[in-house]
Parts: sequence; structure tokens; C-alpha cells
Amino acid sequence: MATTAPAKTNTNQRPDRESALFVRYNDLLLWLTERTKSFPRELRFVLAERILDSAYGCYSHLVRAKKVNEAARPAVLLEADIRLDILRAQLRMAVEMRCLSLSQYEHGAGLVNEVGKMLGAWRAR
Repeated sequence: MATTAPAKTNTNQRPDRESALFVRYNDLLLWLTERTKSFPRELRFVLAERILDSAYGCYSHLVRAKKVNEAARPAVLLEADIRLDILRAQLRMAVEMRCLSLSQYEHGAGLVNEVGKMLGAWRAR
């Protein structure tokens, strides 16, 4: 049985900004999905669902921004940025309602801020 070696990748290549944004956003989605599982039952179907809707909605706009033409991209990126701001507010509310600890919030807010900076750089181009 013949085996094939994995393709070699050039580790010196830097991913483009959008690729780094999508990698980091994936980290954020995984983190949010795990954290919202432990929300109290009475808030899991309200606050947790809204947090995930905002997060996945933002992701949807980011994917759309990669696919649309240059003229349509600014409006789509603005929508992603708006969703990210809504997500920030929802995470603050999750702390206030004791669904997230302060350290969990700090971690999540850090991820959101990183994504926001990358999104802002993409919007500025």
C-alpha cells in the first residue's frame, strides 16, 4: 500500500489579514459556544441564544464581505462591525447577570477586541 507524504507548506508565508481574522474569529466562536453551554437554564434560551446569533451573524457578514465586489464590501463590513458591537454589549450583560465570571469576560472581550482591530484594518483599506 503506497503512502503519500503531506504537502509541504511554506512557513515563511504570512497569511493575509482576512485569513488571520477568520482564524481568530473561529477561536472566538469556539469559546462563545463552550461558555454559553453553562449559562443558567432560564438565560440559555434568551441571552445565550442572542450572543450566539450576534456572533454567527457577524461571521456571516465577514464571509459575505470576502465574496462580494469591492463596491459592496464597505456596507457588508459595516454590518459585521455593528454585530460585533452588539456582541460586546451582550457579553457585558452576561457578566452583570453572572453568566460569565470577570476572568471569562476579560478573555472573551480580549478576543472580541482583537477581531475588532482586524475588522477595522480591513474596513480602512
